Amino acid sequence: MRIKGLDLSVGYLGLQIAFGIQSASLSRVFQGLGASVDQLAILWLAGPVTGLLVQPVVGAISDRHGGRFGRRRPYILVSALLVIAALAALPMATSLMVAVVVVWGLEAAMNALHAPYRALVADTLPPEDQASGYAMQTVFIGLGALAGACAPILLAWGGWSNVAQPGQTAPSIRVAFLAAALAVALAVGWTVARVREPVSAHAAQHDLSEKFRHRSGFAALWQALRPVAAIQFLSWFGLYLLWVYATPVVAGQLYGATSPFDAAYARGADFVGILFGTYNGVAGLFAFLLPGLFRRFGVTQVHAAALVAGALGLAGLALVSHPAGLVACAVLIGIAYASILSAPFVLAGRAVSSATAGMFIGVMNIFIVVPQLVAGLSMGWIIAHGLGGMAWPVLPMAGGLMAMGAVLSLCLSTMDEDAPLV
Repeated sequence: MRIKGLDLSVGYLGLQIAFGIQSASLSRVFQGLGASVDQLAILWLAGPVTGLLVQPVVGAISDRHGGRFGRRRPYILVSALLVIAALAALPMATSLMVAVVVVWGLEAAMNALHAPYRALVADTLPPEDQASGYAMQTVFIGLGALAGACAPILLAWGGWSNVAQPGQTAPSIRVAFLAAALAVALAVGWTVARVREPVSAHAAQHDLSEKFRHRSGFAALWQALRPVAAIQFLSWFGLYLLWVYATPVVAGQLYGATSPFDAAYARGADFVGILFGTYNGVAGLFAFLLPGLFRRFGVTQVHAAALVAGALGLAGLALVSHPAGLVACAVLIGIAYASILSAPFVLAGRAVSSATAGMFIGVMNIFIVVPQLVAGLSMGWIIAHGLGGMAWPVLPMAGGLMAMGAVLSLCLSTMDEDAPLV
């Protein structure tokens, strides 16, 4: 299982290097091209919107696909090529409009890649190994995002300028995005070359796709998985606020930055890369412990404790004024992030078979993207009209939402049982 789990997860290393650079640097790119802080949330909407539209469709189509190249592999390859092209184009954009268009293409391709990739675990691993398989993916998610988030500051230390000129992206960010494109090509190529999809998945797909067509499989999955939805809503709402506002908040609160074109902003944005790299690295390490913790204490109990840690970390990013304290906050966020990426999938995965894994991933993704969509549409107005243009209160708000998710997780102890839900 270990070798197969490793091969299944290597592709996530490249994908999350790209995500790490994007999550730590996208607000920086937008502000360098002229976006104001109250515009950032809506400019980030490409991710949740394309996730809502693309992942369920690609997941369900790949469930029904069959051919000599496999069920998932064709979608993985085409999507990876589109991701590579968009990563190379984004840092070269010279206007906010062009950057937004490229980001929409990048997010659509990354979401199309995510659904069949995640479904490979259910396709190729037996049920008793799937928790470990998802945890191993979380390890690589954390390690890849660590490398991506820290790439800009490492390049700055290596001599590349980290200060943006009006209408341009900083040179260190340009090189980082190009490196991410190369990483995606190598990592996805490894998984595609090494993982063989089982022939039995095709036969099961034909029988169960017919069954689910008559039973409204999507609705049945929604009915089974909706206990997880509220926790995911609160968790991912908080994470969206972290990704969008950490750069302007930390640059302003810790470094006193007043413009996205000054050196203080560049130092703050680079330090956010360290914070994001820290939480992703901690998530990758903590994921090793999760299978054992889940078995000993129960998935819902562990998830609740992790969300409490994340709530404290999110609030601390805006309230702590020392770099070491902010790193400690990032560690707490990393503990929560590891559980957010694993626990809901372990709980919900008991409701489905491998034949509908793509649809399952799509439904789970709805629980992830809808809160981001709500945050993106609402937070700009809240900051402009409710907070007087200040972004820092948003992060304590994110912490409060995650704490509410912890309380709800304690109410789902019955989902720790292995009985199938559909």
